[in-house]
Amino acid sequence: MALRTKEEYFSNLKKLNTQLYAFGEKVQDFTNHPCLKPPIEAIGLVYEMASQKENEDFLTTHSPFINDRISRFVHIMQDREDLGTRFKLARSMVHKHGACIGARCVSTGAVNSVFAGTNEVDQALGTNYHSRFLEFLKYIQSNDLAVAGAMMDVKGDRSLSPGEQKDPDMYLHIVERRENGIVVRGAKSSISGAVIADEVVVLPCTALKQGEEEYAVCFALPSDTPGLLHIAEAPASNARRFIGDEMDYGNAKYGAHGSTHLIFDDVFVPWDRVFLCGESKYAGSYVNYFALLQRLATSGCKTGHRDLLIGAAATVADYNGSGNAKHIRDKLTDLYFQSELSAGCALASVYSARKSPSGVFFPDPLYINIAKLQGVNAIWNGNYITGDIAGGLVCTVPTAKDLKNDQIGKFVEKYFKAKEGVPTENRIRMMRLIEYLTGQGSVVPMESTHGAGSPQAQKIFIQQSLMQNIDKFKKDAMEMAGIKEKK
Repeated sequence: MALRTKEEYFSNLKKLNTQLYAFGEKVQDFTNHPCLKPPIEAIGLVYEMASQKENEDFLTTHSPFINDRISRFVHIMQDREDLGTRFKLARSMVHKHGACIGARCVSTGAVNSVFAGTNEVDQALGTNYHSRFLEFLKYIQSNDLAVAGAMMDVKGDRSLSPGEQKDPDMYLHIVERRENGIVVRGAKSSISGAVIADEVVVLPCTALKQGEEEYAVCFALPSDTPGLLHIAEAPASNARRFIGDEMDYGNAKYGAHGSTHLIFDDVFVPWDRVFLCGESKYAGSYVNYFALLQRLATSGCKTGHRDLLIGAAATVADYNGSGNAKHIRDKLTDLYFQSELSAGCALASVYSARKSPSGVFFPDPLYINIAKLQGVNAIWNGNYITGDIAGGLVCTVPTAKDLKNDQIGKFVEKYFKAKEGVPTENRIRMMRLIEYLTGQGSVVPMESTHGAGSPQAQKIFIQQSLMQNIDKFKKDAMEMAGIKEKK
């Protein structure tokens, strides 16, 4: 069976010669770093659950490419059922880890988009990118590798296209073509799980025009490739892990995002790992295919986060003695409605999924963009509601060290207690979890907003769809009103 264990994943990470900097220092052993061990544990949880018999049909499936069982995260979407299961998997896994598993989660969008994109280019131009990618796909499926997807460029001046930038490195690009491969330079920003993945699939960031051929590049490479430098994220909550107590982390075991900024300092990529090289006309296809599946995964993931948020808000209301108050129930109902509205649109995108020329199924573009945009609104609305329910302690609660201090601990125990029978420690722990889930101490809201594309990207697509249908809507309305158009 082409599945590996949690221990095998951990063991392989220790063998990597990854170049990583965090908080201004070079990290010698990132597997034990306070801010990277949590996402490693979250990925390990996925491997552990996939190895359990009761999860076999949910987390694994059969691959026709290697004729063996594989992780669903690296599965090619062959029908609507695959898409639906992938959405449910994203939601349910968050209930277990409450964090980010980008080194596994993004694999779906990466492998499916490149599978479809390479097929499209080959059919049009007679290239051999698809056969190259199939070999890579078989490799990662056979070895059950964690694969991150790197799309977002740093972009420089956003008013300028890649080819118009004063500094060409603002978008990753080809700087040299050699007999045995290419050399690339640039950076990919805020890439979830790249440093804790075995492999990184790099895709274009935007549609390109003629004259921007050097930016039309897609490839895969190990996360510890020479010349590839990782610079770790540094949200405020990460600093607390150097000085605090596990009680202060909110989500102690798994609750760190683990993204890095990838610097490609003239990195060599062999030809067998290159899946697009200069065909600028087709860059947009890779981008669009990736966005559709990543927005499906994100919609599921963020619904899971909101499920946790509802649970935390309801629990802290109980702790505060107001759990049965009508206004609390009303707020929780609104939070639930906003969340399930996003989930429903995502499921509608699965129901209306379309089969690409390559055979890969992708979510309906309109419904999945609506799902992602509504999901962002639900996250921020949920944060407001939960903050309202929980109160100001979310950002002012004392630390675990204060509770344990010989001089002031008794006062923390006394004055931060709420409903009789609820330990003060439990109330503090729940406040910390809410702090984490609402973004007071984590990257969840910002990652929810910009992961899989910013809200503006979804609005643009929705508006384009509206403009394609607006004349028909107007015509139907005029006919119903008895208005005849003038010839």
